[in-house]
Amino acid sequence: MAIASGIRERKPRADIRVWCDRSFAPQARQLLGAGTRVDVVVSGKYRRYANISFLSHIRYHLIKTHLANFFDLFKIGFGLLQSLCKLIVWRPNVVFCKGGFVCLPVGIAAHALRIPLVIHDSDIIPGLTNRVLARYANYIGTGAPLENYPNYPPTRTRFVGIPVRQEFRKLSTNEKLAVKEKHGFGGHKKLVLVTGGGLGSSDLNAAASEQAPEIIRHGAQILLITGENKDITAPEIDGLEVKPFLADDYPEVTAAADIVVTRAGATAMAELASIGAVAIIVPNPFLAGDHQTKNASAWSKADAAIVIKQKDLRARPELLSTEVVRLLEDEELRSRLSKNLAKFARPDALDQMVEMILEAVKS
Repeated sequence: MAIASGIRERKPRADIRVWCDRSFAPQARQLLGAGTRVDVVVSGKYRRYANISFLSHIRYHLIKTHLANFFDLFKIGFGLLQSLCKLIVWRPNVVFCKGGFVCLPVGIAAHALRIPLVIHDSDIIPGLTNRVLARYANYIGTGAPLENYPNYPPTRTRFVGIPVRQEFRKLSTNEKLAVKEKHGFGGHKKLVLVTGGGLGSSDLNAAASEQAPEIIRHGAQILLITGENKDITAPEIDGLEVKPFLADDYPEVTAAADIVVTRAGATAMAELASIGAVAIIVPNPFLAGDHQTKNASAWSKADAAIVIKQKDLRARPELLSTEVVRLLEDEELRSRLSKNLAKFARPDALDQMVEMILEAVKS
């Protein structure tokens, strides 16, 4: 979204299209609006889960990982043919890949058709798709310093930071008050936002639902964004608002929140850094390379966020309310975390990435 907006500012007549997988398409269409075409591309994942127990390996990996990976090889092949056909018909000037599994067939197809390719890697640990596409890319942008990406070609790689939508900006006290009231919250009460990302997090949803009465008892109000298709049983109490998804309003609501509880995705944290949020992060330990845990470690060491391990939250959901209440009652701690997280922001990341894409077109 940030890249599309940045390019459109520089090139108002640009034909920008976003390609994603079927599960994200409904949200992408909501977020991007009618002005940007969203297409679905078939692709398969290569599932590599970290921190899985031996029993889980036996129980889940045979069918849900290894067998699924085998069938997804055919999806990747079909996605490659689909991407070749779509690119031949449309013939864009440049393809930008963010690193998700859908990018693999699209990026390879772009290279085969000699269409300039630009990629970006947000996480400290390079993703598998980007490691494959890096050999073909005209330019590579990174979200962390280059020493974290030793295998990327240095002549084509730049540390730019993580592009963030311009809608993410710090709000004044009066602006926060107005946003809270606009969305039906008490303006002078602290607002706690809990979100597990676009598809949500069952663990965060469960902990927030269970601990909501305790947090509200300490004078706060909660907005829980569950994610699409996440069925939860939340208590019907004053001060707790449950929504499956926020589209256009998400940046302003996030900026108005006094505390944000979230996963440790690099882009989500870059958005929070841009507004100097007070964050509690619960990294997902099962993703490939355990990259969210490594991301969280960097913010924790910088005293920029409070980190709760997922296994601890599952065993003791009260950890969530304990940390939230501690932040509610300690203004100095909130101020320190906010200032330290803001140091991670790179306001020029979007401009640098857009410029890199336009350079690829010229080349």
